[in-house]
Amino acid sequence: MIWGVISDTHKDKMNAIPHIMAEFQKRNVELIIHCGDIEPQHLKPELFGDLPVICALIKEQVDRPEFKTPPKNWVFTKPKERICSIDNEPVYIGHKRSFMFLTGSEANLIRFLNELRYKHDGVNWLFSGHTHHQIFQQGQIDFINPGAVEYSFDGYEFAVVNTETDEIVFSRIPRTKPIKETFSVGVISDSLDISELDTQFWGRLTKEFEKRDVSHIIHCGNIAIEDIGLKELSNFQVHYNLRQDQHRKLKKEPDTPKNWHLIPQDYPVVEINGYRFYVQLDLAIDLLDRSEPEIHRLCLEIRRTHPNISFALCGFTRDAFYQEGEQIRIINPGDVNKDRNIVVICLPRAEITFGHVPVDPLPPIEQ
Repeated sequence: MIWGVISDTHKDKMNAIPHIMAEFQKRNVELIIHCGDIEPQHLKPELFGDLPVICALIKEQVDRPEFKTPPKNWVFTKPKERICSIDNEPVYIGHKRSFMFLTGSEANLIRFLNELRYKHDGVNWLFSGHTHHQIFQQGQIDFINPGAVEYSFDGYEFAVVNTETDEIVFSRIPRTKPIKETFSVGVISDSLDISELDTQFWGRLTKEFEKRDVSHIIHCGNIAIEDIGLKELSNFQVHYNLRQDQHRKLKKEPDTPKNWHLIPQDYPVVEINGYRFYVQLDLAIDLLDRSEPEIHRLCLEIRRTHPNISFALCGFTRDAFYQEGEQIRIINPGDVNKDRNIVVICLPRAEITFGHVPVDPLPPIEQ
């Protein structure tokens, strides 16, 4: 199925809900997940395109008469009753779970997700809102905060989840119309020995990026030296990052095609069409035990030494991660080697897609 995910609509003073519903229609959304902070005047099936809606009630709404009976084709989840079934799959739909990251750390959030899976076998998705910005943590349970429709960091936010392809899109309706032309940047990391494990990988990656109109690729690091300059990527501008030990081993920049660009060690910034990307492979390790306010301070330190950075890109850990900050969006695309993870950033809208390079199923066994 394809799920449309929103949260924190509040009073929707700017009339964003109908515009998001139009986006959902274009993207073939079949069911809507609302992560809470909805007002009674929005409990209208027609406002949500008459699609099925699962909506998280906050504690203060549970006993209010307006929320006693859900509208037709709607389901309410309540505190301590957040697990519901979608297409026979258990899903957690709540409101304040993002606070575990705000007041704790990414590591605390991961521990909770593991405990949740232990208590509720088969849960693969957790949806939450409340903090008014987008968050994604990939794992055995994928944690998704779609951001806020009202009072977000940037535009009127939403997410779209394709459960068949495991593709997750974080997007927004811009508050104003941008004048820059649209372009897309592909981000990967930790490809390591993928060429030996999957001879078709780079060709399939090319098809995935071409399908999404990617013009530039940023490789955050842990690339095999033998893969630098690959012909399969000749139609892209490729910006690649090397580890310190690889720099020492090479001693000089490798002789590569003109479309391949080594990211400098002393100033690891890639500039594309006026947007600046800070690239640090092991930044993800530093983030694990930091709360959101601490991550925010780290981003400010990055901007102090590297002004006007829009994105901080990292890798090194297996699971993908996304944190929308006021000044910088932090993105870890996850591991290419194990999970074939990729990210596409579409600008200037700042639509961020987490996807995978497909792998063929095993062939039937001949009898």
